[in-house]
Amino acid sequence: MSYAIDTHCHLTFLPPNIQRAVIDRAQKAGVKKMITVACNLEEVEKCRFLIDKYDFIYGTAGIHPTDLGNDIESDLKKVYEYAQDDHIVAIGEVGLDYYHDRFPHDLQIKYLSRQLEITKELNKPAIIHCRAGKFAGQNSSVFPDIIDVFKRSNFSNGVMHCYSGTLKEAEVFLEMGLMISFTGIITYERNQELRDVIKMMPIEKLMIETDSPFLPPMNHRGEKNEPAFVIEVAKTIAEVRDLSVDEVLEVTSGNAERFFNI
Repeated sequence: MSYAIDTHCHLTFLPPNIQRAVIDRAQKAGVKKMITVACNLEEVEKCRFLIDKYDFIYGTAGIHPTDLGNDIESDLKKVYEYAQDDHIVAIGEVGLDYYHDRFPHDLQIKYLSRQLEITKELNKPAIIHCRAGKFAGQNSSVFPDIIDVFKRSNFSNGVMHCYSGTLKEAEVFLEMGLMISFTGIITYERNQELRDVIKMMPIEKLMIETDSPFLPPMNHRGEKNEPAFVIEVAKTIAEVRDLSVDEVLEVTSGNAERFFNI
């Protein structure tokens, strides 16, 4: 029987007293494995607690572009140390965020570039966050900037998480060898361009995620998202690709297991 893998959720954002219920619902929905993603060093510690408790939950280590610190050398030394754990399966989430714009772009780029170095040293993939500015034309340089970082780093071992870019940008990332992962935002009618990306891209480069507790799919709008709802992402992909849900789950779970070595 096919099963799902939620390749990107934030279980540590949930109050500890409801984590177990959310995890149980995911398992009952057919979500066999989950990757709970850290955004800063404190969250890595919380991830480690969960991955020690559940053998089907994996974690990450990384510093998100909205959570940068004052001492890059100290921060990255800790990321490197945490990431040596076998159950820490990726560096992430890392990237560029010109939407919240909490830190200068050159500092964001420096943190990203240095964390990509760690992926090479430890032979672990990176989970990439890439978010443009709030208004049309504002900070539109986020995609060119991140592509430039990838080229200078000769980087290809990563996944563009919660993909929200254009078809043209997706083609560039795919040509670089990157994976692309989709959330429940693909279930909303307004996001036809994302469904076009799904339709054209090689299915072996595709993964699914929730980014829970954020971004619930359309039929759970207004609720807190959770890993169980990753099935809704698979259903939309099945419709777009003219496949059965089981076929989508089999392919995307296989992709995730190979990519994250889980």
